[in-house]
Amino acid sequence: MLELYVWGPAFGLPSIDAECLGTIAYFTETLDETEYQLIQSSPSAVPTHHLPALHDPARNTWTSGFSAITAHIQSRNAQQQYRYSKKVQADSTAYKAFLTDQATPLISLSLYVSSANWAATTRPAYSKILPFPLPWTEPTAIRAAMSARAADLKLSSLDTDAEAEKAEAAAKADPSWVHVPESIKKSMAQRRKNAVREKLTPEERSRIRLEGVTAEVLDVLVGALASKEEDEKEVYGKEEDSDELPEETTTLEFRCLAFGYLALMLLPEVPRPWLREIMEAKYPGLCDFAREFAGGRYGILGTGHSTERKLPWAEVKNTKSEGLSTTARQGHTLSGVLTRYVQGLVRIIPLVGEEGSRWWTQRRAGAVRTPTTTESQALVAMRKANKDLVWMTTGGLSLAGITAGLFYLYQGLLPFGAPVQTWRAPVSIGLTGLGAAGAMFAGVDDHLI
Repeated sequence: MLELYVWGPAFGLPSIDAECLGTIAYFTETLDETEYQLIQSSPSAVPTHHLPALHDPARNTWTSGFSAITAHIQSRNAQQQYRYSKKVQADSTAYKAFLTDQATPLISLSLYVSSANWAATTRPAYSKILPFPLPWTEPTAIRAAMSARAADLKLSSLDTDAEAEKAEAAAKADPSWVHVPESIKKSMAQRRKNAVREKLTPEERSRIRLEGVTAEVLDVLVGALASKEEDEKEVYGKEEDSDELPEETTTLEFRCLAFGYLALMLLPEVPRPWLREIMEAKYPGLCDFAREFAGGRYGILGTGHSTERKLPWAEVKNTKSEGLSTTARQGHTLSGVLTRYVQGLVRIIPLVGEEGSRWWTQRRAGAVRTPTTTESQALVAMRKANKDLVWMTTGGLSLAGITAGLFYLYQGLLPFGAPVQTWRAPVSIGLTGLGAAGAMFAGVDDHLI
């Protein structure tokens, strides 16, 4: 039985990630629920360090990413592979690349960059998905990565937390900066309260720009998902021998991926739903497509429709979960979760943490056996990665020990450049050297003299 590792449910959807949503939708359409299991996970728990990830226990192979997984499923069924014409397949491939590159920044702006939406909706969702104590480390790294995907749009003002930190840092760097007490700041803020700009949220101030970048993506999807029955012959060409032509001019995998992205744009309940407002006002067709795909048509939302399908979620709460491979349980045991937590702590170490984690992730991912690699190649890569891990661990512990030894040695040294002071006991001469009795007789002697 295949094991599909995905991000867990959120916002009433089977997954919080667009590619994972698309993969789940594709599996519900192409496979029977007895052929696979869904395993709630995170990238740190799988060898590929990327979700969605498909593990085939029979072959002990891993496949990650939406396109690679769907291609792997199609290779198991030749009828699915040649269902569409070459033109439709080429167009759908281009649309999938466009979605991944252009639609991801929109979701990033809505759910991750926006401080209000992140704090009220997205961050709590990750806290429910991830086991303790991973919510302390992984969500911040995910937000940083997703924010980087939207950096080219120049809309970082939605992240009010970061903007406030930048403003404060710039003020402190100003030579003429003077510390203003909080009471005065509040008084000044109260005076500006009536200003029009101060009443607008960052999303409202950037609304025109947001509508522009949204239109650049959704206008393309409107054309791609529109039904063109009158142009079917032109679209599918003469290479189709069958009398029955597909109803759609795009492949099933593209429509599943489009659902994943559109669902995350439309369905999450966020305090500042600018993206949903734009979609409902200007793209009602796309809204209908996402809602129909989610509930009425495929029934994967639990909306109570007669067509509702139960997803084959697997329980991996302990090491004795039945029906799961050893690999499926390793990252979810107590030791596995603690290891993932330590890796998250190492990642936030300044200068070396992020680069070291990236290097190690690439080495581990390269050691994973895929359908295109042989077992011997994967074994050699795994041994090399394990050897590197031993050297890194030994070197890190040695460096930590040397650093601690030098620190304690430094603490025992005299301060550099400070004068040396010596205290000596005074030399007592006469009766005073005999203590209290001597001092008494010394006083008598002085009196007689």
